Amino acid sequence: MRPRAHLIINEKSGVGKGSTLTQEFKKICEELNYELVEYTIHCPEELEQQSRIAADRALNTCDVVIAAGGDGTIRSVAQAAYGKNVRFAVVPCGTFNFFARAHNIPEDHLAAFRLALTGLSRPVRLGLVNGQVFLINASLGLYAKAIKDRERNTNRFGRHQLVVIISTILSFFSKHRLLKVDLLSKDKFTTLYTPMIFIGNNALQLRNLALNVAHCMKANLLAVVMMKPITKSEITRIIFKGIFKTLEDEENVDSFCVDSLTIYTRKPTNLVALDGETMRMNSPLHINALPESLNMVLPTQASLASEPLK
Repeated sequence: MRPRAHLIINEKSGVGKGSTLTQEFKKICEELNYELVEYTIHCPEELEQQSRIAADRALNTCDVVIAAGGDGTIRSVAQAAYGKNVRFAVVPCGTFNFFARAHNIPEDHLAAFRLALTGLSRPVRLGLVNGQVFLINASLGLYAKAIKDRERNTNRFGRHQLVVIISTILSFFSKHRLLKVDLLSKDKFTTLYTPMIFIGNNALQLRNLALNVAHCMKANLLAVVMMKPITKSEITRIIFKGIFKTLEDEENVDSFCVDSLTIYTRKPTNLVALDGETMRMNSPLHINALPESLNMVLPTQASLASEPLK
């Protein structure tokens, strides 16, 4: 019996390339003696159900579950596959593709699909918030609001990087409330006010944000970034520091590493953003690093060594 490639593809991801790829993927499957099983996602409600079905079918087999879409789509499929004996692979079709880029997945869709069938699987780290995984980041407060505003604007003006950047900047200047939170980590209890809490699991994105917390990723920990209460003029300074990659010297930004963190908020429910998608979660928020929890197909070290440096 041939192994199966369970392809979960979001037709609306990124710039809408998802719907044009399946025929090319079929040719690669025929060449490599795989059976292609499609799970085309037309609406968000179908994604969770189809991901569970694919992961269950691939459990304890030589099959591979392939998520083709943006970071949000990939997160939803990873939710179904993590912690199980399931081979998981990625074809990046989104706007930024931080997760795929951080793991050296080819940006070319056909090359990424071929890797999914020929590469070797190795365990990678995820983050977890109240039972929901995240690949790149989790946030609440101002950053989560910016994500919600961004989704509204990209639905209206198109899913382009410029729309994302402008929308995010405008959200940071909009009126917002401070969060009063209690943080519990390793028996240390702290109460503070902050406009934003950001938990990072992706060294590439954190480096792009000019935050020097790579040591967290190397230690298989999560990076927590918090902004102190600031004025609009200070927001302007922080944005420019981020552009010029000098945020590590910003006195209004604190960062530290954790393997677990509990956040108690004053509101019973909170808007939380996971990998660019928002959802409501109950307080407290229990956050954990999950080292080696997703069995992901990755390039070999030999193939990486042969690639030109970027």
